[in-house]
Amino acid sequence: MTQPLFPQSNSLQSPVTACNVHQLSLEFSSKSLFRELQLSLVPRQISACIGRNGLGKSLLMQILHFQEASKLPFEGKISWQMPHAYLSQLQRIEADTIADALGVAHLHQAFQRIDAGLGSFEDFDLVEHHWQLPAIWQTQLTQAKLPQDLNFPVALLSEGQKTKLALCALFLKTDHYLLLDEPSNHLDAESRYWLIDCLKAHPAGALIISHDRALLDHVQHIYALNEHGLQHITGNYADYVQQYSLQYEALERRTDQQKRELKQIKVKQHETQMKAQKRERSGKQLRASNSQAPILLDFKKEQAGQSLSSVQKQQQKQMQEKQTELRGSQMQLEHLKQQQFYFQHQAVKTGEILRINNLQLPHGTAQPISFAINAGEKIHLQGHNGTGKSTLLKLLQETGSTKSLNEQIFLGVKTLYLDQTFSDLNPQLTVLENLATFNTAISAEEWRNQLGQLRIRGDKSEQTLSQFSGGEKLKVALLGLNCWPENIELLLLDEPENHLDIESRELLAQAIRQYTGAVLLVSHDAAFVQQCGIEQSFRIEN
Repeated sequence: MTQPLFPQSNSLQSPVTACNVHQLSLEFSSKSLFRELQLSLVPRQISACIGRNGLGKSLLMQILHFQEASKLPFEGKISWQMPHAYLSQLQRIEADTIADALGVAHLHQAFQRIDAGLGSFEDFDLVEHHWQLPAIWQTQLTQAKLPQDLNFPVALLSEGQKTKLALCALFLKTDHYLLLDEPSNHLDAESRYWLIDCLKAHPAGALIISHDRALLDHVQHIYALNEHGLQHITGNYADYVQQYSLQYEALERRTDQQKRELKQIKVKQHETQMKAQKRERSGKQLRASNSQAPILLDFKKEQAGQSLSSVQKQQQKQMQEKQTELRGSQMQLEHLKQQQFYFQHQAVKTGEILRINNLQLPHGTAQPISFAINAGEKIHLQGHNGTGKSTLLKLLQETGSTKSLNEQIFLGVKTLYLDQTFSDLNPQLTVLENLATFNTAISAEEWRNQLGQLRIRGDKSEQTLSQFSGGEKLKVALLGLNCWPENIELLLLDEPENHLDIESRELLAQAIRQYTGAVLLVSHDAAFVQQCGIEQSFRIEN
Protein backbone atom coordinates (compact mmCIF):
# COMPACT_ATOMS: atom_id res chain seq x y z
CA MET A 1 0.00 0.00 0.00
CA THR A 2 1.37 3.42 -0.96
CA GLN A 3 1.72 5.74 2.04
CA PRO A 4 1.59 9.56 1.96
CA LEU A 5 5.07 11.01 1.58
CA PHE A 6 4.36 13.91 3.94
CA PRO A 7 2.44 13.63 7.22
CA GLN A 8 -0.82 15.54 7.40
CA SER A 9 -0.85 18.52 9.69
CA ASN A 10 -3.78 18.97 12.04
CA SER A 11 -2.72 22.45 13.07
CA LEU A 12 -5.03 24.08 10.55
CA GLN A 13 -8.67 23.19 10.06
CA SER A 14 -9.32 21.67 6.63
CA PRO A 15 -11.89 23.40 4.41
CA VAL A 16 -15.38 21.93 4.18
CA THR A 17 -15.24 22.12 0.38
CA ALA A 18 -12.24 22.18 -1.93
CA CYS A 19 -14.07 24.16 -4.62
CA ASN A 20 -17.52 25.66 -5.12
CA VAL A 21 -18.89 26.16 -8.63
CA HIS A 22 -22.00 28.27 -9.31
CA GLN A 23 -23.94 28.73 -12.58
CA LEU A 24 -21.06 27.54 -14.79
CA SER A 25 -21.87 27.70 -18.51
CA LEU A 26 -19.77 27.09 -21.62
CA GLU A 27 -21.18 28.16 -24.98
CA PHE A 28 -19.48 28.49 -28.34
CA SER A 29 -20.95 30.26 -31.36
CA SER A 30 -22.01 26.94 -32.87
CA LYS A 31 -22.92 24.95 -29.77
CA SER A 32 -23.74 25.13 -26.07
CA LEU A 33 -21.82 22.43 -24.19
CA PHE A 34 -23.26 22.92 -20.71
CA ARG A 35 -25.30 25.53 -18.86
CA GLU A 36 -25.61 26.65 -15.22
CA LEU A 37 -23.71 23.76 -13.64
CA GLN A 38 -23.55 23.65 -9.84
CA LEU A 39 -21.07 21.50 -7.90
CA SER A 40 -19.01 21.38 -4.73
CA LEU A 41 -15.84 19.28 -4.61
CA VAL A 42 -15.21 17.51 -1.31
CA PRO A 43 -11.62 17.53 0.03
CA ARG A 44 -9.87 14.35 1.26
CA GLN A 45 -12.08 12.21 -0.98
CA ILE A 46 -11.92 10.93 -4.56
CA SER A 47 -14.59 12.26 -6.93
CA ALA A 48 -15.11 11.30 -10.57
CA CYS A 49 -16.61 13.15 -13.53
CA ILE A 50 -18.07 10.75 -16.07
CA GLY A 51 -20.07 11.13 -19.28
CA ARG A 52 -20.01 10.46 -22.98
CA ASN A 53 -17.30 11.67 -25.30
CA GLY A 54 -17.78 15.23 -26.54
CA LEU A 55 -19.91 16.58 -23.70
CA GLY A 56 -17.13 18.83 -22.39
CA LYS A 57 -15.65 16.97 -19.40
CA SER A 58 -12.05 17.91 -20.26
CA LEU A 59 -13.05 21.51 -20.96
CA LEU A 60 -14.86 21.64 -17.62
CA MET A 61 -11.70 20.48 -15.85
CA GLN A 62 -9.57 23.01 -17.75
CA ILE A 63 -11.94 25.78 -16.66
CA LEU A 64 -11.78 24.61 -13.04
CA HIS A 65 -7.99 24.75 -13.07
CA PHE A 66 -7.07 27.61 -15.41
CA GLN A 67 -10.28 29.68 -15.08
CA GLU A 68 -9.81 32.91 -17.09
CA ALA A 69 -6.40 31.72 -18.30
CA SER A 70 -8.14 28.87 -20.11
CA LYS A 71 -9.33 31.44 -22.70
CA LEU A 72 -12.61 29.52 -22.95
CA PRO A 73 -15.88 31.50 -23.28
CA PHE A 74 -17.37 30.42 -19.95
CA GLU A 75 -19.60 32.20 -17.47
CA GLY A 76 -20.08 31.49 -13.79
CA LYS A 77 -18.24 31.63 -10.48
CA ILE A 78 -15.46 29.28 -9.33
CA SER A 79 -14.23 29.58 -5.73
CA TRP A 80 -11.23 27.47 -4.68
CA GLN A 81 -10.56 26.97 -0.97
CA MET A 82 -7.19 25.24 -1.44
CA PRO A 83 -4.37 25.04 -4.01
CA HIS A 84 -4.90 22.70 -6.95
CA ALA A 85 -2.89 20.96 -9.69
CA TYR A 86 -3.88 19.53 -13.08
CA LEU A 87 -2.99 16.58 -15.35
CA SER A 88 -3.95 17.01 -19.01
CA GLN A 89 -5.51 14.16 -20.96
CA LEU A 90 -3.18 14.23 -23.97
CA GLN A 91 -0.10 16.35 -23.20
CA ARG A 92 1.09 14.53 -20.10
CA ILE A 93 4.49 16.06 -19.64
CA GLU A 94 6.94 18.51 -21.21
CA ALA A 95 10.41 18.05 -19.72
CA ASP A 96 13.91 16.92 -20.64
CA THR A 97 14.79 14.95 -17.51
CA ILE A 98 12.99 13.29 -14.61
CA ALA A 99 14.15 16.11 -12.33
CA ASP A 100 12.59 18.66 -14.71
CA ALA A 101 9.35 16.68 -14.78
CA LEU A 102 9.17 16.58 -10.99
CA GLY A 103 9.84 20.32 -10.86
CA VAL A 104 12.92 19.86 -8.67
CA ALA A 105 15.79 20.39 -11.15
CA HIS A 106 17.23 23.40 -9.28
CA LEU A 107 17.21 21.57 -5.95
CA HIS A 108 18.57 18.36 -7.47
CA GLN A 109 21.48 20.20 -9.09
CA ALA A 110 22.28 21.91 -5.79
CA PHE A 111 22.30 18.56 -3.98
CA GLN A 112 24.55 17.11 -6.71
CA ARG A 113 27.06 19.94 -6.33
CA ILE A 114 27.06 19.55 -2.55
CA ASP A 115 27.57 15.77 -2.82
CA ALA A 116 30.50 16.39 -5.18
CA GLY A 117 32.07 18.84 -2.74
CA LEU A 118 31.40 21.78 -5.07
CA GLY A 119 28.48 23.33 -3.22
CA SER A 120 28.31 27.09 -2.88
CA PHE A 121 26.81 29.15 -0.05
CA GLU A 122 23.80 29.69 -2.31
CA ASP A 123 23.39 25.91 -2.70
CA PHE A 124 23.39 25.36 1.07
CA ASP A 125 20.89 28.18 1.52
CA LEU A 126 18.69 26.65 -1.16
CA VAL A 127 18.55 23.16 0.36
CA GLU A 128 18.25 24.33 3.98
CA HIS A 129 15.21 22.67 5.61
CA HIS A 130 14.92 20.38 2.53
CA TRP A 131 17.50 17.70 3.29
CA GLN A 132 14.75 15.05 3.37
CA LEU A 133 13.62 15.71 -0.22
CA PRO A 134 16.04 13.40 -2.14
CA ALA A 135 14.82 10.43 -0.10
CA ILE A 136 11.20 11.42 -0.79
CA TRP A 137 11.90 11.70 -4.54
CA GLN A 138 13.53 8.29 -4.58
CA THR A 139 10.66 6.73 -2.64
CA GLN A 140 8.11 8.15 -5.07
CA LEU A 141 10.04 6.96 -8.14
CA THR A 142 10.66 3.52 -6.60
CA GLN A 143 6.98 3.03 -5.80
CA ALA A 144 6.13 4.00 -9.39
CA LYS A 145 8.86 1.66 -10.73
CA LEU A 146 10.50 4.48 -12.67
CA PRO A 147 14.24 5.10 -13.19
CA GLN A 148 15.70 6.59 -10.01
CA ASP A 149 18.30 8.63 -11.87
CA LEU A 150 16.84 12.14 -11.88
CA ASN A 151 18.99 12.99 -14.90
CA PHE A 152 17.33 10.21 -16.96
CA PRO A 153 15.92 11.56 -20.29
CA VAL A 154 12.12 11.71 -20.42
CA ALA A 155 12.26 11.00 -24.17
CA LEU A 156 13.36 7.41 -23.45
CA LEU A 157 10.28 6.67 -21.34
CA SER A 158 7.19 4.90 -22.68
CA GLU A 159 3.81 6.68 -22.71
CA GLY A 160 2.82 4.79 -19.58
CA GLN A 161 6.03 5.77 -17.80
CA LYS A 162 5.53 9.41 -18.79
CA THR A 163 2.03 9.29 -17.32
CA LYS A 164 3.37 7.83 -14.06
CA LEU A 165 6.10 10.47 -13.92
CA ALA A 166 3.56 13.27 -14.41
CA LEU A 167 1.44 11.73 -11.64
CA CYS A 168 4.46 11.48 -9.34
CA ALA A 169 5.06 15.21 -9.75
CA LEU A 170 1.46 15.88 -8.67
CA PHE A 171 1.41 13.41 -5.77
CA LEU A 172 4.45 15.24 -4.32
CA LYS A 173 2.12 18.25 -3.89
CA THR A 174 0.35 16.80 -0.89
CA ASP A 175 -1.54 20.02 -0.06
CA HIS A 176 -2.93 20.37 -3.61
CA TYR A 177 -6.35 19.14 -4.70
CA LEU A 178 -5.70 17.16 -7.91
CA LEU A 179 -7.61 17.47 -11.19
CA LEU A 180 -6.69 14.39 -13.24
CA ASP A 181 -7.97 13.86 -16.80
CA GLU A 182 -8.00 10.10 -17.52
CA PRO A 183 -4.99 9.33 -15.31
CA SER A 184 -5.05 5.56 -15.90
CA ASN A 185 -4.60 5.82 -19.67
CA HIS A 186 -1.43 4.02 -20.85
CA LEU A 187 -0.85 2.48 -17.40
CA ASP A 188 -0.30 -1.28 -17.13
CA ALA A 189 -2.33 -3.32 -14.63
CA GLU A 190 0.26 -3.05 -11.86
CA SER A 191 0.57 0.71 -12.37
CA ARG A 192 -3.20 1.10 -12.15
CA TYR A 193 -3.13 -0.45 -8.69
CA TRP A 194 -0.31 1.96 -7.82
CA LEU A 195 -2.49 4.86 -9.02
CA ILE A 196 -5.44 3.76 -6.89
CA ASP A 197 -3.22 3.47 -3.81
CA CYS A 198 -1.71 6.91 -4.43
CA LEU A 199 -5.13 8.51 -4.86
CA LYS A 200 -6.37 6.95 -1.62
CA ALA A 201 -3.26 8.15 0.19
CA HIS A 202 -3.27 11.68 -1.25
CA PRO A 203 -4.30 13.95 1.66
CA ALA A 204 -6.02 16.77 -0.24
CA GLY A 205 -8.37 14.75 -2.46
CA ALA A 206 -8.91 14.56 -6.21
CA LEU A 207 -11.38 14.88 -9.06
CA ILE A 208 -10.72 12.43 -11.91
CA ILE A 209 -12.18 12.11 -15.38
CA SER A 210 -12.17 8.41 -16.14
CA HIS A 211 -13.85 5.58 -18.01
CA ASP A 212 -11.85 2.96 -16.09
CA ARG A 213 -14.39 0.78 -14.28
CA ALA A 214 -11.82 -0.55 -11.78
CA LEU A 215 -10.73 2.97 -10.86
CA LEU A 216 -14.32 4.23 -10.64
CA ASP A 217 -15.11 1.54 -8.08
CA HIS A 218 -12.85 3.39 -5.60
CA VAL A 219 -14.42 6.87 -5.76
CA GLN A 220 -16.79 8.38 -3.19
CA HIS A 221 -18.63 10.78 -5.52
CA ILE A 222 -19.85 10.60 -9.12
CA TYR A 223 -20.60 13.73 -11.17
CA ALA A 224 -22.36 12.54 -14.32
CA LEU A 225 -22.31 15.12 -17.13
CA ASN A 226 -25.01 14.71 -19.77
CA GLU A 227 -26.94 16.82 -22.28
CA HIS A 228 -29.22 18.09 -19.51
CA GLY A 229 -26.71 19.07 -16.84
CA LEU A 230 -24.62 17.58 -14.05
CA GLN A 231 -25.96 14.91 -11.74
CA HIS A 232 -24.25 14.24 -8.40
CA ILE A 233 -24.42 10.82 -6.79
CA THR A 234 -22.74 9.92 -3.50
CA GLY A 235 -21.11 6.55 -4.08
CA ASN A 236 -19.04 4.74 -6.69
CA TYR A 237 -19.77 3.78 -10.28
CA ALA A 238 -21.79 0.69 -9.32
CA ASP A 239 -24.10 2.94 -7.29
CA TYR A 240 -24.41 5.28 -10.26
CA VAL A 241 -25.28 2.44 -12.67
CA GLN A 242 -28.03 1.23 -10.34
CA GLN A 243 -29.58 4.70 -10.10
CA TYR A 244 -29.13 5.34 -13.84
CA SER A 245 -30.95 2.09 -14.69
CA LEU A 246 -33.89 3.09 -12.52
CA GLN A 247 -34.05 6.54 -14.15
CA TYR A 248 -33.82 5.08 -17.67
CA GLU A 249 -36.64 2.63 -16.97
CA ALA A 250 -38.73 5.48 -15.56
CA LEU A 251 -38.05 7.54 -18.71
CA GLU A 252 -39.17 4.66 -20.93
CA ARG A 253 -42.36 4.24 -18.90
CA ARG A 254 -43.05 7.98 -19.04
CA THR A 255 -42.53 8.03 -22.81
CA ASP A 256 -44.91 5.08 -23.30
CA GLN A 257 -47.50 6.77 -21.06
CA GLN A 258 -47.19 10.03 -23.04
CA LYS A 259 -47.75 8.12 -26.28
CA ARG A 260 -50.90 6.51 -24.84
CA GLU A 261 -52.23 9.87 -23.59
CA LEU A 262 -51.55 11.49 -26.96
CA LYS A 263 -53.41 8.66 -28.69
CA GLN A 264 -56.38 9.12 -26.33
CA ILE A 265 -56.53 12.85 -27.15
CA LYS A 266 -56.55 12.05 -30.87
CA VAL A 267 -59.38 9.52 -30.31
CA LYS A 268 -61.39 12.16 -28.41
CA GLN A 269 -60.76 14.66 -31.21
CA HIS A 270 -62.11 12.17 -33.71
CA GLU A 271 -65.16 11.41 -31.54
CA THR A 272 -65.88 15.12 -31.14
CA GLN A 273 -65.68 15.61 -34.91
CA MET A 274 -68.00 12.65 -35.51
CA LYS A 275 -70.56 14.01 -33.03
CA ALA A 276 -70.44 17.44 -34.66
CA GLN A 277 -71.01 15.92 -38.09
CA LYS A 278 -73.91 13.84 -36.70
CA ARG A 279 -75.53 16.94 -35.16
CA GLU A 280 -75.11 18.80 -38.44
CA ARG A 281 -76.87 16.03 -40.39
CA SER A 282 -79.67 15.92 -37.76
CA GLY A 283 -80.14 19.70 -38.00
CA LYS A 284 -80.43 19.53 -41.78
CA GLN A 285 -83.07 16.78 -41.49
CA LEU A 286 -85.10 18.85 -38.98
CA ARG A 287 -84.84 21.93 -41.19
CA ALA A 288 -86.01 19.91 -44.20
CA SER A 289 -88.99 18.45 -42.26
CA ASN A 290 -90.12 21.94 -41.11
CA SER A 291 -90.94 20.42 -37.68
CA GLN A 292 -89.17 23.26 -35.83
CA ALA A 293 -89.04 26.98 -36.40
CA PRO A 294 -86.00 28.14 -38.43
CA ILE A 295 -85.08 30.75 -35.80
CA LEU A 296 -84.86 28.01 -33.12
CA LEU A 297 -82.74 25.83 -35.38
CA ASP A 298 -80.40 28.76 -36.08
CA PHE A 299 -80.03 29.39 -32.34
CA LYS A 300 -79.21 25.71 -31.64
CA LYS A 301 -76.70 25.66 -34.51
CA GLU A 302 -74.91 28.73 -33.18
CA GLN A 303 -74.75 27.27 -29.63
CA ALA A 304 -73.44 23.93 -30.93
CA GLY A 305 -70.81 25.73 -33.02
CA GLN A 306 -69.56 27.74 -30.03
CA SER A 307 -69.43 24.63 -27.85
CA LEU A 308 -67.57 22.66 -30.56
CA SER A 309 -65.05 25.44 -31.04
CA SER A 310 -64.34 25.57 -27.30
CA VAL A 311 -63.88 21.80 -27.06
CA GLN A 312 -61.64 21.71 -30.14
CA LYS A 313 -59.43 24.52 -28.79
CA GLN A 314 -59.06 22.73 -25.47
CA GLN A 315 -58.24 19.43 -27.18
CA GLN A 316 -55.75 21.13 -29.50
CA LYS A 317 -54.01 22.74 -26.51
CA GLN A 318 -53.83 19.38 -24.72
CA MET A 319 -52.42 17.77 -27.86
CA GLN A 320 -49.73 20.41 -28.29
CA GLU A 321 -48.69 20.07 -24.64
CA LYS A 322 -48.49 16.27 -24.91
CA GLN A 323 -46.56 16.46 -28.18
CA THR A 324 -44.04 18.82 -26.55
CA GLU A 325 -43.65 16.50 -23.55
CA LEU A 326 -43.27 13.47 -25.83
CA ARG A 327 -40.65 15.18 -28.01
CA GLY A 328 -38.65 16.03 -24.89
CA SER A 329 -38.77 12.44 -23.63
CA GLN A 330 -37.94 11.04 -27.07
CA MET A 331 -35.00 13.45 -27.34
CA GLN A 332 -33.65 12.15 -24.04
CA LEU A 333 -34.03 8.56 -25.27
CA GLU A 334 -32.37 9.52 -28.58
CA HIS A 335 -29.31 10.71 -26.64
CA LEU A 336 -29.25 7.26 -25.02
CA LYS A 337 -29.60 5.42 -28.34
CA GLN A 338 -26.95 2.80 -29.00
CA GLN A 339 -24.06 3.67 -31.32
CA GLN A 340 -23.17 1.51 -34.32
CA PHE A 341 -19.70 0.50 -35.47
CA TYR A 342 -18.15 -2.62 -36.98
CA PHE A 343 -14.97 -3.40 -38.89
CA GLN A 344 -15.81 -3.87 -42.56
CA HIS A 345 -12.48 -5.57 -43.33
CA GLN A 346 -12.40 -9.37 -43.19
CA ALA A 347 -10.11 -12.38 -43.33
CA VAL A 348 -9.32 -13.79 -46.78
CA LYS A 349 -6.06 -15.70 -46.37
CA THR A 350 -5.65 -18.83 -44.28
CA GLY A 351 -2.79 -20.26 -42.27
CA GLU A 352 0.12 -18.28 -40.86
CA ILE A 353 0.06 -14.54 -41.63
CA LEU A 354 2.76 -13.26 -39.23
CA ARG A 355 5.95 -14.83 -37.93
CA ILE A 356 8.60 -13.11 -35.79
CA ASN A 357 11.99 -14.83 -35.32
CA ASN A 358 14.40 -13.59 -32.62
CA LEU A 359 13.52 -9.93 -33.18
CA GLN A 360 15.60 -7.50 -31.14
CA LEU A 361 13.65 -4.31 -30.37
CA PRO A 362 15.46 -0.95 -30.58
CA HIS A 363 13.71 0.13 -27.36
CA GLY A 364 12.31 -1.85 -24.45
CA THR A 365 13.16 -5.42 -23.57
CA ALA A 366 16.63 -6.79 -24.26
CA GLN A 367 15.24 -10.27 -24.84
CA PRO A 368 14.65 -11.35 -28.45
CA ILE A 369 10.99 -11.85 -29.43
CA SER A 370 9.59 -14.85 -31.31
CA PHE A 371 5.94 -15.72 -31.96
CA ALA A 372 3.46 -16.29 -34.82
CA ILE A 373 -0.16 -15.42 -35.64
CA ASN A 374 -2.52 -17.39 -37.86
CA ALA A 375 -5.38 -15.92 -39.87
CA GLY A 376 -8.26 -14.89 -37.64
CA GLU A 377 -6.35 -15.23 -34.37
CA LYS A 378 -6.71 -12.53 -31.74
CA ILE A 379 -3.72 -12.03 -29.43
CA HIS A 380 -3.43 -9.86 -26.31
CA LEU A 381 0.10 -8.38 -26.27
CA GLN A 382 1.05 -8.01 -22.61
CA GLY A 383 3.96 -6.45 -20.74
CA HIS A 384 4.83 -3.73 -18.24
CA ASN A 385 5.19 -0.11 -19.31
CA GLY A 386 8.45 0.38 -21.18
CA THR A 387 8.95 -3.21 -22.37
CA GLY A 388 8.43 -2.27 -26.04
CA LYS A 389 4.84 -3.21 -26.91
CA SER A 390 4.19 -0.01 -28.89
CA THR A 391 7.63 -0.28 -30.49
CA LEU A 392 6.78 -3.76 -31.76
CA LEU A 393 3.47 -2.62 -33.29
CA LYS A 394 5.24 0.28 -35.04
CA LEU A 395 7.85 -2.10 -36.47
CA LEU A 396 5.11 -4.40 -37.79
CA GLN A 397 3.30 -1.45 -39.39
CA GLU A 398 6.53 -0.20 -40.99
CA THR A 399 7.24 -3.69 -42.30
CA GLY A 400 3.77 -3.91 -43.85
CA SER A 401 3.79 -0.42 -45.35
CA THR A 402 7.31 -0.55 -46.83
CA LYS A 403 7.30 -4.23 -47.85
CA SER A 404 10.78 -4.45 -46.32
CA LEU A 405 12.63 -7.76 -46.53
CA ASN A 406 13.20 -8.07 -42.80
CA GLU A 407 14.51 -11.57 -42.14
CA GLN A 408 13.20 -11.44 -38.57
CA ILE A 409 9.63 -10.54 -39.57
CA PHE A 410 7.41 -12.37 -42.08
CA LEU A 411 4.16 -10.51 -42.73
CA GLY A 412 1.79 -11.87 -45.36
CA VAL A 413 -1.24 -9.52 -45.09
CA LYS A 414 -2.16 -5.85 -45.03
CA THR A 415 -2.15 -4.28 -41.57
CA LEU A 416 -4.04 -1.42 -39.93
CA TYR A 417 -2.24 0.39 -37.10
CA LEU A 418 -3.95 2.62 -34.56
CA ASP A 419 -1.41 4.31 -32.30
CA GLN A 420 -1.88 6.10 -28.98
CA THR A 421 -1.47 9.63 -30.34
CA PHE A 422 -3.75 9.59 -33.46
CA SER A 423 -0.77 10.28 -35.74
CA ASP A 424 -2.93 9.62 -38.81
CA LEU A 425 -5.01 12.73 -38.04
CA ASN A 426 -4.26 16.41 -38.66
CA PRO A 427 -5.70 18.56 -35.84
CA GLN A 428 -5.78 21.64 -38.10
CA LEU A 429 -8.12 20.01 -40.65
CA THR A 430 -11.85 19.53 -40.23
CA VAL A 431 -13.27 16.11 -39.50
CA LEU A 432 -14.47 15.66 -43.09
CA GLU A 433 -11.11 16.80 -44.48
CA ASN A 434 -9.34 14.27 -42.25
CA LEU A 435 -11.64 11.46 -43.31
CA ALA A 436 -11.18 12.32 -46.99
CA THR A 437 -7.46 11.53 -46.64
CA PHE A 438 -8.34 7.92 -45.85
CA ASN A 439 -10.73 7.31 -48.75
CA THR A 440 -11.56 9.92 -51.39
CA ALA A 441 -14.25 7.73 -52.94
CA ILE A 442 -16.63 8.22 -50.02
CA SER A 443 -18.90 11.26 -50.21
CA ALA A 444 -19.22 13.86 -47.47
CA GLU A 445 -22.85 12.82 -46.96
CA GLU A 446 -21.87 9.18 -46.35
CA TRP A 447 -19.13 10.26 -43.93
CA ARG A 448 -21.74 12.33 -42.05
CA ASN A 449 -24.08 9.32 -41.86
CA GLN A 450 -21.34 7.14 -40.39
CA LEU A 451 -20.25 9.89 -37.99
CA GLY A 452 -23.84 10.21 -36.81
CA GLN A 453 -23.85 6.53 -35.84
CA LEU A 454 -20.97 7.42 -33.49
CA ARG A 455 -22.82 10.47 -32.08
CA ILE A 456 -20.77 13.02 -34.01
CA ARG A 457 -23.71 14.87 -35.50
CA GLY A 458 -24.75 18.14 -37.07
CA ASP A 459 -22.11 20.69 -37.99
CA LYS A 460 -19.44 18.98 -35.86
CA SER A 461 -18.13 17.33 -39.04
CA GLU A 462 -17.17 20.82 -40.27
CA GLN A 463 -15.23 21.68 -37.12
CA THR A 464 -11.46 21.34 -36.88
CA LEU A 465 -10.27 18.23 -35.12
CA SER A 466 -8.42 20.29 -32.51
CA GLN A 467 -11.81 21.17 -30.97
CA PHE A 468 -12.65 17.50 -30.34
CA SER A 469 -12.23 15.44 -27.19
CA GLY A 470 -9.79 12.54 -27.08
CA GLY A 471 -12.64 10.04 -27.39
CA GLU A 472 -14.10 11.81 -30.42
CA LYS A 473 -10.67 11.94 -32.11
CA LEU A 474 -10.33 8.21 -31.60
CA LYS A 475 -13.75 7.62 -33.18
CA VAL A 476 -12.69 9.67 -36.23
CA ALA A 477 -9.43 7.72 -36.50
CA LEU A 478 -11.26 4.39 -36.22
CA LEU A 479 -13.80 5.40 -38.84
CA GLY A 480 -11.14 6.60 -41.27
CA LEU A 481 -8.96 3.52 -40.90
CA ASN A 482 -12.01 1.29 -41.15
CA CYS A 483 -12.83 2.78 -44.56
CA TRP A 484 -9.32 2.29 -45.93
CA PRO A 485 -9.83 1.09 -49.55
CA GLU A 486 -7.57 -1.97 -49.22
CA ASN A 487 -8.74 -5.00 -47.26
CA ILE A 488 -7.07 -5.28 -43.85
CA GLU A 489 -6.49 -8.72 -42.32
CA LEU A 490 -4.43 -7.78 -39.25
CA LEU A 491 -5.40 -5.03 -36.80
CA LEU A 492 -2.56 -3.55 -34.73
CA LEU A 493 -4.33 -1.76 -31.88
CA ASP A 494 -2.34 0.16 -29.27
CA GLU A 495 -4.62 0.75 -26.27
CA PRO A 496 -7.62 1.69 -28.46
CA GLU A 497 -9.96 1.90 -25.46
CA ASN A 498 -8.11 4.90 -24.06
CA HIS A 499 -10.19 8.12 -24.13
CA LEU A 500 -13.41 6.23 -24.98
CA ASP A 501 -16.39 6.47 -22.66
CA ILE A 502 -17.68 3.23 -21.15
CA GLU A 503 -20.45 2.70 -23.72
CA SER A 504 -18.05 3.35 -26.63
CA ARG A 505 -15.56 0.87 -25.15
CA GLU A 506 -18.25 -1.79 -25.18
CA LEU A 507 -19.08 -0.88 -28.79
CA LEU A 508 -15.43 -1.17 -29.88
CA ALA A 509 -15.02 -4.46 -27.99
CA GLN A 510 -18.02 -5.86 -29.83
CA ALA A 511 -16.56 -4.76 -33.18
CA ILE A 512 -13.23 -6.44 -32.37
CA ARG A 513 -15.00 -9.59 -31.25
CA GLN A 514 -17.02 -9.80 -34.48
CA TYR A 515 -14.07 -8.97 -36.77
CA THR A 516 -13.04 -12.10 -38.74
CA GLY A 517 -9.43 -11.02 -39.29
CA ALA A 518 -6.50 -11.25 -36.88
CA VAL A 519 -5.89 -8.80 -34.02
CA LEU A 520 -2.78 -7.90 -32.02
CA LEU A 521 -4.10 -5.82 -29.12
CA VAL A 522 -2.15 -3.85 -26.51
CA SER A 523 -4.37 -3.12 -23.52
CA HIS A 524 -4.00 -2.89 -19.76
CA ASP A 525 -7.75 -3.11 -19.18
CA ALA A 526 -8.54 -6.74 -18.37
CA ALA A 527 -12.30 -6.15 -18.61
CA PHE A 528 -11.93 -4.66 -22.10
CA VAL A 529 -9.78 -7.60 -23.28
CA GLN A 530 -12.41 -10.01 -21.99
CA GLN A 531 -15.18 -8.06 -23.75
CA CYS A 532 -13.18 -8.38 -26.99
CA GLY A 533 -13.35 -12.16 -26.63
CA ILE A 534 -9.55 -12.47 -26.67
CA GLU A 535 -8.23 -15.49 -24.78
CA GLN A 536 -4.73 -15.92 -26.24
CA SER A 537 -1.85 -13.75 -25.08
CA PHE A 538 1.86 -13.14 -25.63
CA ARG A 539 3.91 -11.41 -22.96
CA ILE A 540 6.99 -9.28 -23.54
CA GLU A 541 9.24 -9.71 -20.53
CA ASN A 542 11.60 -7.10 -19.11
